[in-house]
Parts: sequence; structure tokens; C-alpha cells
Amino acid sequence: MKIDRLFLTLLITAIFFLSGCAGTKIKTGMNTEEYFKKAEAAFKKKRWDSAIDNFNMVLLNSPGGELADDAQYYLGECYFNKKEYLLAVSEFQQLTERYSYSPFVEESYFKIALSYFKQSPKYPLDQASTLRALQNFQDFIDAYPASELRMQAEENIDEIRNKLARKVYESGKLYRKMEEWDSAIFYLEKMLEEFYDTDWAIPAKLEKAHCYIKLRQFDEYKSIISNIRKSENSSDINERLQYLNRLYKKEQLKIAKEKKKLQK
Repeated sequence: MKIDRLFLTLLITAIFFLSGCAGTKIKTGMNTEEYFKKAEAAFKKKRWDSAIDNFNMVLLNSPGGELADDAQYYLGECYFNKKEYLLAVSEFQQLTERYSYSPFVEESYFKIALSYFKQSPKYPLDQASTLRALQNFQDFIDAYPASELRMQAEENIDEIRNKLARKVYESGKLYRKMEEWDSAIFYLEKMLEEFYDTDWAIPAKLEKAHCYIKLRQFDEYKSIISNIRKSENSSDINERLQYLNRLYKKEQLKIAKEKKKLQK
């Protein structure tokens, strides 16, 4: 009985001792400023993981301190440089939400858009990240119209729109090759409505003209050709126009032959 009581006493003592140890803060001898300096040094040497660890320590030790927004921003930069773009987005978003007073907010909004842009795949693949990038760049320009980063944002928007335009254009072109003229025109018209100012506008018009020849809707064909000739005069386009003209003449000959057969 005494042994059981002694065991119980030792067990309770051990539990209190361990509980006390668990609740005791381990002293490292480093303050917030020192963690930040260590993080900065690692960042400059491109030692991203070490920088992340130390910037996180800055936030853990002083989440509302003077260096907190700096640490939060550079966490995003670390993940961005590691090409871990979703984590970068998360860190930049936390800065915009928690430290709205920070001078890093403008650049963080830009970097959120740029992170999605960096994830954007080639045009045949799913374009969810591309669309997020487009929306975020447009939101950035609306929020900061006088920003020094505006020109880069606009250039990226142009690149995005060209990629999205090509995806729709290629669908129309594929249907044209399959000789599904109406489906081809549907996609080509959709592209021209949404992306009329991209590099794929003229190719789409040429594909559409091809379809109209095959559908024997010659007035529509001539209208498109006339429009292209007024705006473009490159050798490649002229070559394609000559091809379409030959195709148009062949179709006219077919119609003439069909009429002769009917007259017999």
C-alpha cells in the first residue's frame, strides 16, 4: 500500500515537472531585430529556407512590431523566388490583410498577380491561373493607376490576352480543318468579340473567310477580305489572301459545273 502511494506521489511530481518544462519559454538569446538581420543576410545570399525560418521568427516574436510587415513581405518574396507561387500568394495576401498600412501593400498586390501569371501554363492547358492573373492585374491597375508597375502589368495583360485568344482561335481552326464550318465560325466569332485587339485577330478573320467560302456565303467572305486589306499589308497575309482567292475561284467553278449538270 505504501509502495503504491509512493509510486503515485512520484508520478504526480513527474507530471508537474514535465508540465512546468513544457510551459517554460526556451531562451535563445536572440531578439526580433537579430532574427530580422539574420533573415536579411540569408535572403541576400539566396538561402531562401533559412530566410523563411528567421522571418517567421520575427513574426512569432513580434507580430505587431515595426519589422512585422517587412518580414511578411519578404516571406512572400522567398516563396516567389523558390517558385512556390501559391505559398507566395498566401504570404502576400496576409500582408495586404494584416498590414494594410504597410508601404509594401502596392507591390504585394502586384506580386499576387505576378505569382498567378508565373503559374500560367501553355495555351492548350487549363487556364484557371491565367484568368486569375488577368483579374488581379486589372484590379491592380484600377487600384494603383499611377503605379510605376502599371506598364509591366499592362504588358502582362497583353500577353495573357494573346494566350487566351490563341486557345479559342485554335479551337476554331481545328473545326475548320474538320470541315465543321458552323462550329468553326462560332469559335472564331467568339475570339474576335473577346480578343479583337490581339495578335490572333487577323488569323481568325482569315480562317472565318475560309469557312464562308466553303459555305458559299460569298458576300460575308468579300466583306472580311476587304476589311483585312484595309488594315494589313504584310507578305504572309497577302500570301494567305491569294490562297483564299484561289479557293474562292475553285468554289465558283464548282457552282458553275453543278448548274450545268442540272441543266442537262
